[in-house]
Amino acid sequence: MNKHIIIIALAALCGGASAQQNQGEVIPSTKTRRGLKEKQVGTTIMYVDYAMNADSIGQERTYIDNQRLEIGRDCAKYSSLFLKQFVGSTRRSKDGQAIIRGGKPGKQNAYWNDIQFADLFFKDGQVTEYADMPMRHESNNSQFTEPCPAQQWKLHNETMAILEHRCQKATCHWRGRDYVAWFAPDIPVKRGPWRFNGLPGLILKLYDTNHFYTFEAVSLKKVNEPMMLYDFNYRKTTRQRVRKLQRILQVNFWRATAQSNELPDKPFEQLEKE
Repeated sequence: MNKHIIIIALAALCGGASAQQNQGEVIPSTKTRRGLKEKQVGTTIMYVDYAMNADSIGQERTYIDNQRLEIGRDCAKYSSLFLKQFVGSTRRSKDGQAIIRGGKPGKQNAYWNDIQFADLFFKDGQVTEYADMPMRHESNNSQFTEPCPAQQWKLHNETMAILEHRCQKATCHWRGRDYVAWFAPDIPVKRGPWRFNGLPGLILKLYDTNHFYTFEAVSLKKVNEPMMLYDFNYRKTTRQRVRKLQRILQVNFWRATAQSNELPDKPFEQLEKE
């Protein structure tokens, strides 16, 4: 069967390291989140938006993703703003041989990565991850709950200004990578982008020393509004199984999908055996 060629206009123009470039051509679902049922899980009193893997902080189109940390009185949520805006448009090229996908803002907007396509909800020392799988694997969308990860931080004397806040440097080694964080002691929130937490102030900038992952705050605002979470109905499993499936898809997406647009979604149990 013929393999469809995916045309990704922005990907050809973007240089530098990124999570998606190192994970191969994993294609996101065409499904949009617009119209999905939501439920209130708390009250947001502050949010901070982070540019993920940006070429230029001042140009949103150069981000892999724009991600929002919503901070509540007793909970927090981390999710993709780009996915919230995704309209899921697709069309065929004039010769009918290729599929052109669009609608999601940012560079490499036809690629999938496990950070952008996951919503995190933090409460009572636990984090629940709702993981969306890429195209043709939506039946394997999964969720799992585990204790919030704890990083062992070392504080340093260096400082820098971010969003007019004087930030202090901290470092840690976590899950195989060395990270540098810049946190604002004048914002007494022990959270930051993605799964990072535990510093005596809000983390406004974070990156690993190889710059595979970079997050930098681009806006910060105090609010008083409902914290809403999509009413996901995903299979409940473990982090180990979710990461294993994500790895299978990242290493060879086309083999996992049988390079066919005609086969049904494969259950995780079948993918594990291949």
